[in-house]
Amino acid sequence: MTALEEFICHFAVFSQAEAEDMGNVFIRHGVIHLFMEQFDLGCRVFQKCLCRDGHGTAAMGSPREIIMAAYEAYLFVDEDVWLAMLRDRYETVSVKGTARVQRIVEYYIPAFRNMIAMLR
Repeated sequence: MTALEEFICHFAVFSQAEAEDMGNVFIRHGVIHLFMEQFDLGCRVFQKCLCRDGHGTAAMGSPREIIMAAYEAYLFVDEDVWLAMLRDRYETVSVKGTARVQRIVEYYIPAFRNMIAMLR
């Protein structure tokens, strides 16, 4: 399975968060963990795409460097959203996380959906 295929399969489960009751602390906690995995897979997809498209050295850095390289290479990458994802990815998980989950549902799921549409 390619990195993109794995990203798409994981997204099929993760995107169900849009229909869940975010008032439930267990749901919020699960959404945060699924987001973290989805973000990591997204960075791996960017790495593979950057290497494939001749930006190999850019794909060897930290997640921040990979995001910056992807932003420069691909028009569909919203730098502000992906850098916010990066911050939320490495923020300590709290059981509350209401604002974080709201960002995930409102901004990050659509960004991942757009990534899939553009890379297919």
